[in-house]
Amino acid sequence: MKLTEIQHELIFEKDRYFSECHASTILKFGDKLFCAYFAGTKEGKDDVRIYLSVNENGEWKEPKQMTFTDGIPCWNPVLFEYNGTIILFYKVGKKIPEWQTYYMTSADGENWTEPKELVEGDTSGGRGPVKNKAILLSDGRIIAPASVETKLKWDAFTDVSADGGKTWQKSGLMGFNHLIAKGKGIIQPTLWESDGRIYALLRSTEGRILKSVSADGLNWSKCEKTELANNNSGIDCVKLKDGSVIVIHNPISADWGDRNIISYAITSDNAESFTEPVTIEKDENTQAEFSYPAVITDTEYLYVTYTHYRKSVMFRKYKIEF
Repeated sequence: MKLTEIQHELIFEKDRYFSECHASTILKFGDKLFCAYFAGTKEGKDDVRIYLSVNENGEWKEPKQMTFTDGIPCWNPVLFEYNGTIILFYKVGKKIPEWQTYYMTSADGENWTEPKELVEGDTSGGRGPVKNKAILLSDGRIIAPASVETKLKWDAFTDVSADGGKTWQKSGLMGFNHLIAKGKGIIQPTLWESDGRIYALLRSTEGRILKSVSADGLNWSKCEKTELANNNSGIDCVKLKDGSVIVIHNPISADWGDRNIISYAITSDNAESFTEPVTIEKDENTQAEFSYPAVITDTEYLYVTYTHYRKSVMFRKYKIEF
């Protein structure tokens, strides 16, 4: 399998609309691409909102403000399509442990419903997808990669919906031994399904991407370290049509390590082994930031977005050859 980059560009000019932006998510819907992210003065500030950029006829349009939460920051949007409807999930709250998850929907990408709470009354840090996209399982259920952060520890789980997103069932926690952990733990899973099982790769404080496996999406195995480095920053993956999985990550093994290089690696055996990481972008300045990737595929092309110096979102398109 070969990836050939055919396009890369910033989704919007840095400093034109916001002081900072972060945590992009991407979706192809019809012949358009949709990219959402949070932006404002600085992550966690009261003016941070969710914005949406749309690529139509090869051109990214001006950002559209999607949320209007007065004095409360928004975080980590996630785009997902179900049965011809776009769903935009996002978090709301001043503190991560008190996040609530809201969502809105659209049939055309232009007209959106009013926001609703995903799980009414839940203030445990947010239900549903926490950073990475939900996936549709072969049995028709939606499964969302979720996690919760407190001052003392981080844990990951999944939320599963068997009725198209109307109700959600929280899984058990992915197995992580906090007694021997180097740091707080694991968050922000990214998922795929293969051979009747569901696989999760996880951001961690252990210097490596971790892996957990489930037969039903509700009960998860003990986490194991993979060979891929992780700097305690976001990752994402997508399964390709040949069954292989491509993972976008920062190949640095340090808790809160540098984010000045971003790469991809490929596994053909469900994360038992990986190819050597291939650099996507690098800056020798260790204060540079290429982080929080999102990746999708339409079988012919691979689409990647990531935070670019906290000033814009980088978009890259690859031709996939098998």
